[in-house]
Amino acid sequence: MNKKLTAAVLAAILPWSLAVFGADSDTAKDSEGQLHSKKMMTVPAVQDKTAVPVDLDAASQAMDVTLPAQPVHLSADALLVRSSDNYIQGRGNVDMQQGMDEMHANYLEGNTKSQVYYIPGQAIYINDTNVLTGTDVTYDSKTGGAVMHSVDGFMGPMTYIRGTGVEMSDGTIYIKHGLITTPHAVAKTPDYYLTGDDIRIYPGEKFVAENTKLWFKHICLLTYGHYEGSLSENDKQQIWLFTLLPRPTYNSDDGFGLRGHALFPLNRSGDFNFNVNYALNTKNGFKPSAKLEKHTKLGTFRFGYSTEESTDNDDNIWATKWPELEYYAPRIHFGSTGIYADSSASWGRWAESGVDTGTHKGFRTEITHEPLPLWRNANLRFFAGYRKDWYATDDAQRRDPYSGVVLNQGINDHLWTSFWYKKHNVSGYTPYRFDTLDDPRQKGFSVGYVLTPRDTFIFTLTQNLDTRDISDRNYTWVRDLHSFVAIITYKQVDKEWQVKVRAKDFDL
Repeated sequence: MNKKLTAAVLAAILPWSLAVFGADSDTAKDSEGQLHSKKMMTVPAVQDKTAVPVDLDAASQAMDVTLPAQPVHLSADALLVRSSDNYIQGRGNVDMQQGMDEMHANYLEGNTKSQVYYIPGQAIYINDTNVLTGTDVTYDSKTGGAVMHSVDGFMGPMTYIRGTGVEMSDGTIYIKHGLITTPHAVAKTPDYYLTGDDIRIYPGEKFVAENTKLWFKHICLLTYGHYEGSLSENDKQQIWLFTLLPRPTYNSDDGFGLRGHALFPLNRSGDFNFNVNYALNTKNGFKPSAKLEKHTKLGTFRFGYSTEESTDNDDNIWATKWPELEYYAPRIHFGSTGIYADSSASWGRWAESGVDTGTHKGFRTEITHEPLPLWRNANLRFFAGYRKDWYATDDAQRRDPYSGVVLNQGINDHLWTSFWYKKHNVSGYTPYRFDTLDDPRQKGFSVGYVLTPRDTFIFTLTQNLDTRDISDRNYTWVRDLHSFVAIITYKQVDKEWQVKVRAKDFDL
């Protein structure tokens, strides 16, 4: 039985209460009370069917419309406004707002004519999805730009930054020296993080850093020169950058290690990429994969070299595939029923330790549906599929029509259960341990109990339907380790322990 336990989290929400009242702002209006004067563009004369050249840049500038800056609203416990030189000062619970920008501090001074404001101490800056704490802040309300001596906080829900020498302009942020990490790793010394110089952050897109280092607490794991990391959820927007930080991992079979993924688009549309994955661990060494990937209306095609870990069983068997051609068909939805089908096919040469290298080809299709709600906190999902494989090694074949059902039930805030039944009617065999199925015909259940906010205990029992023997009787402790999750399992039937440690903020 394969079970992958993951943990996910949302960044903390910082509530604020804002008191606002109007301050002077200048808005230019024409004689008719409109925001902008009427402008006309002269149409060039045409004589003898010859067009008179037009200066397009000049014509464009003549028609440019510049909206006035949004007004600044300021409130404070004590507010001083000096009309002689436009000086303004606020003391105590200072709240400033301009459009989507908010600034909260204990002291502020500035000039209503130049529209530049200075906060000599600490200020909280909020803009859209960003919540930042800065010191010695200079804010220009005409441009929306700001300069800070230091900064720390969140750029969106999944990116935490800290640094000095900060400039913000046109939605981007520049940090002279700083670090970047993820929400669960945040601490005085984060659990894992990147440091760099001349860091430029483009929210929702990417960040760029020089002299970059990857740290685990006080230990430097890797050093880069120029490094680009993605902050985008849309793969097509990623341009020559690592899509994820290298992710620290540990399990009993592989030992300590790192995993990572890089995506290099090869065209402007982003539908043709060079896809790189790697795993580096103490027991198995370096396991790379490199594939060309093409997205089309007919589906996704991949071709290249890979070293892959088994997913059909829990034996942690690695196989090398070179060359390998894969095809993933577009998901087929059956109207609005919630039923859908996924299909894939592959051809390549497989190599596994202790097994002759040979050609493999196969295809798989599966039909399932969105979980069906039964009653409160309960849902049901059926699935069925067919898989066939051909192996040049031993001239073997394997057919696998399969089906199953999963029932999940949340009993209360602490207790949940899951029941499942699966049946693989396998005929033939595979010469590789890599894709051998664990317990192809089984039923079982799990019971989980949340003992504390950091501790969950899970009991799992499965029965082999062919022999009627108990195939698994597992006791699992899931422990929240701040930015990581530790999963410790005692397999009573196999009489062995299994330990896994996974980073929360990365898909492993």
